[in-house]
Order: sequence, then C-alpha cells, then structure tokens
Amino acid sequence: MARKKSGTLTDAEHRIMEVVWDKGTATVAEVAEALAGKDGTAYTTILTMMRILQVKGYLSCRKQGRAHLYAPKVDRDTAARKAVRQLLAKFFAGSPGELVLSFLREEELTPKVLDELKKKILESGDTKE
Repeated sequence: MARKKSGTLTDAEHRIMEVVWDKGTATVAEVAEALAGKDGTAYTTILTMMRILQVKGYLSCRKQGRAHLYAPKVDRDTAARKAVRQLLAKFFAGSPGELVLSFLREEELTPKVLDELKKKILESGDTKE
C-alpha cells in the first residue's frame, strides 16, 4: 500500500528548506554543500527531495544557466503554522487549549514565565476584536 502524501515537511525536507530560507535562493549543489557536514545526504537524494518540495508547493524553480535555482514559495511562519495545525488535528482533536495544557503539564514554568504567557494571551485576544 502506498504511503499517504503529507502536505507538511518531513525532517529531511525541513533541513533543505532551512538552507533555502537562509540563502533566499539556492541550487541543489548549494544545498548539498550546506548539508554535507550535517547529514551526508547524497546530491541525487537532495535533488529528488527538492523536486518533491516543488510539487508540494514549498519551492519554485527557474533555470539559471545550466543550474536550476530554487526559491521558497512558503515562508517559515506559514510552514510552522501548517505543522502546528497538523499536530493539533493529529494529537489534540484540533484544540489549541489541549496542546497548551499538555505542554504546561510537562514543563516546569516559573511564575514569571507564566505571567508573561498570560500577558501575551491577553494581548493576542485584543488584536482579534
């Protein structure tokens, strides 16, 4: 049975996107060079993954001389929001509150940090009115 295609980024795709986001545009060779010391992924694998990212709508591609130049079509914030929405749907029945409560149960937050979070929550509520 074929694996379901995911609209969000895999770990390897995310590493590639980080390089392209940092550079603004990049060729496959530039991404391969940037990742060479981190994960040793082969050039052909990176090429395949960048083509997949293009199909997923994360990258655009244009020919520049003999090389193909890839640019992000989705910024980091948009990709992060998409991943959080998937996480919410998958593990927390779509409830942001349940996600926050889960995090709060696992972390020991100081009263100061909790106050800062409360302030940010109240501020974010003011902007939606």
